[in-house]
Amino acid sequence: MLGKYQIIHLQTVDSTNVYAASLIKSEKVEEGTIVWAQEQTSGKGQGDNLWESEPDKNLTFSWILFPFFLPPSHQFLLNKAISLGVYDFINNFILEGTVSIKWPNDIYLENNKLGGILISNTICGEVFESAIVGIGLNINQMRFGKEIQNPVSLKQLLGYEVSLQSGLETLINNLDYRYQQLRSGAHEILRNDYRKHLSGYQQWRKFMVGNQTFEGKIDGVDEYGRLVVISRKNESRIFNHGEIEFLFT
Repeated sequence: MLGKYQIIHLQTVDSTNVYAASLIKSEKVEEGTIVWAQEQTSGKGQGDNLWESEPDKNLTFSWILFPFFLPPSHQFLLNKAISLGVYDFINNFILEGTVSIKWPNDIYLENNKLGGILISNTICGEVFESAIVGIGLNINQMRFGKEIQNPVSLKQLLGYEVSLQSGLETLINNLDYRYQQLRSGAHEILRNDYRKHLSGYQQWRKFMVGNQTFEGKIDGVDEYGRLVVISRKNESRIFNHGEIEFLFT
C-alpha cells in the first residue's frame, strides 16, 4: 500500500498503461491503484511515440481513476489537475529556473523536458467511466538517447539521487491533492493555476504550424483543451494537439 492507495510494483512490464487497462477489464480494481514498474520495455508517449527510461532510474507508473463525477465534456479538467500535481512535485525540488507545463501535459524546466503524461480515458455515453494516468519522470537518469529532445533529470539538476520510493509517495500526495480539488468542484482554481503555469503563457514565442513558423503568445486553453494562441496580428488561433509545434531555438 502507498498511503490509502494500493500499489502493484513490477520489475519489468511492457507498459504500465497497458497493464492497468488489463486490470480494469479483467477484475474489480480499486480507484487509485498504482502500477509502478522499474522498467518499461514499450513505454507509451503521446501519439505513436515511445517513452525512453533507463531501468531503476526513473518514475514510470500508471494511476487508475474512476472520475464518474466529471462530465465527459469537461474531461480536460482532469488533464489540468494531473499536470498541476506533477508540476507541484517537480517545483518543490527546483531552486533556480522556471518549471512549467508545456501544453498539453509535458513538464519542463526552462527548455528542458523533465517528464510527460499520457491519459487514456474511457467514456460510455454521458459517463466518465475510467482514466488511466500514465506518468514518466526523469529522476536519476544521467544519459539519454540523441533522439530525445532536450531531456533533463532531477539528478542532473540537483547533483544527487532522489529516492524513487519516497519520490513516488510525495508525487502521489501531490496528485491526490489536485484530484480532490477536481472532485470537490474547485474548477476555477485548477483553470487559473494551469493557465498561470503554462509554458509561454502571455510571452511571445515561435511556433511551427505545418511548414510555416509564426510568432504568438499563448492565451490559455479553451473548454475542450485546445490551445489558444494570439498572433502578432492580434488574431486568436486555436489548435488541437499535434497541430502546433513549440520552437525552443
